[in-house]
Amino acid sequence: MSGHYKILVADDREDNLGLLREWLSAQDYHVRCARDGREALELARQDPPDLILLDKVMPEVDGLDVARQLKQEDRFATVPIIVLTGRDDTRRQAIFDDGGADDLIMKPLAFEEVDTHVRTMLKKREVFRALEKANAELRLANERMERLIQRDEKTELYNYRHFMDRLLEQFKLVCRYGTNLTLVMFDLDHFKAVNDRHGHVAGDHVLRQFGQIMLRTARETDLVARYGGEEFSVLLPHTSASQGQRLAERVRKSTEGHSFEIPNGGSPLRVTVSAGVATVPINDGIVEPPDLIEAADLAMYRAKDAGRNRTHVDERSLAGQF
Repeated sequence: MSGHYKILVADDREDNLGLLREWLSAQDYHVRCARDGREALELARQDPPDLILLDKVMPEVDGLDVARQLKQEDRFATVPIIVLTGRDDTRRQAIFDDGGADDLIMKPLAFEEVDTHVRTMLKKREVFRALEKANAELRLANERMERLIQRDEKTELYNYRHFMDRLLEQFKLVCRYGTNLTLVMFDLDHFKAVNDRHGHVAGDHVLRQFGQIMLRTARETDLVARYGGEEFSVLLPHTSASQGQRLAERVRKSTEGHSFEIPNGGSPLRVTVSAGVATVPINDGIVEPPDLIEAADLAMYRAKDAGRNRTHVDERSLAGQF
């Protein structure tokens, strides 16, 4: 039980310090010693121990001050602290109530008592460690679950579900404050031909690379998502249609100039994209979130009808902007 435990002992009396070092080292604990409270704080912060033994009365910074300061730091919240005090100490309860201590050992010191208290506190440390590990594993599991819920598997962009949740949230803000909300819808041109000629694995690589182009172009406040299939969306809060058009054009031009790498040594592909832009509340015909999607979609299909590889803006979303 003992070999891997680190114990910090702080006492300004050399006889007590030497005795504790001898007893604990004999039990194969790794022991470090401090001769006052300041040194104890320094050693603890340099390399947090598994257990701390502090003499209550030390010059400058006493044991209770050391305990209080350490317990205010998250990394010491689960490190047990034992305070050493005299049997005639009338304020023992205060050591627990406001001193940050987990246990007491009465002086004069007896090996059996020290050994029992140390082992008990180290078992407590083991329980804390197990809880810390379980909590860390739970956090990771929750993060993975959250990612699965929010992210598209192929592109790692936000997925349709998360996009719709955020669209509903942003739409409520528009209704409440009257701020602009712009949606840009993108659709990769002739994407079916990519899958038919090069296979779906190559098509997935194209989707991922286009997603990265979108992420590099968008702002941190924009929400980039895979809407479905080869269709993507960018939700731009506090943004006009003309600003959304400029972002769409940057994405379009970057896509047009990008060499899309495909697996198995195939020749890089050239792919283009069409985009549609709509804004609420400029377009007062948009009264519900699906209306904004429909307006941006219609604008995108007009871009396709006009020859693809271009951006079209919903006309009603431009009212009064130019």
